[in-house]
Amino acid sequence: MDTADIVGVNQLLAHYGHLVDAAAWDRFDELFLPDAVLDYRGVNVAEVMVGLDAVVAFFSAANHPAAHHCTNVYVFDDQGATRVKSKFLVPYTRPQHVPKRWYGGDYDDVVRLTTDGWRFASRTCTARWQYTTDPDPVPQRRRTW
Repeated sequence: MDTADIVGVNQLLAHYGHLVDAAAWDRFDELFLPDAVLDYRGVNVAEVMVGLDAVVAFFSAANHPAAHHCTNVYVFDDQGATRVKSKFLVPYTRPQHVPKRWYGGDYDDVVRLTTDGWRFASRTCTARWQYTTDPDPVPQRRRTW
């Protein structure tokens, strides 16, 4: 893995945030492999999604934050697999978000280089923290601290 690969993987993570924020579900093949695995059980999603169609169906129906931010990106080789650890933070500040809050956690990804660029083979998301100043308590299903 060289510097260009690390930059390419960082670009994939940035592209993910922009496509999700734009609700560009028809462009998710620019992010995920056809047989990608999405595991969001760590953020209270009941099942693991397998395949691009399942990933798109999940994202198109999800309650998204106002924006997706990714930071602390670490790319490394793990016995021949390219792995990525990163942090996410997202504001739930739209009118339908109750309570208003900041929410964050970890991504653990496996990515692969294709002829069209880097793609997610698997993505695991785990909640780690939330912060709200709303007077109403955060529902139990949304608590991470």
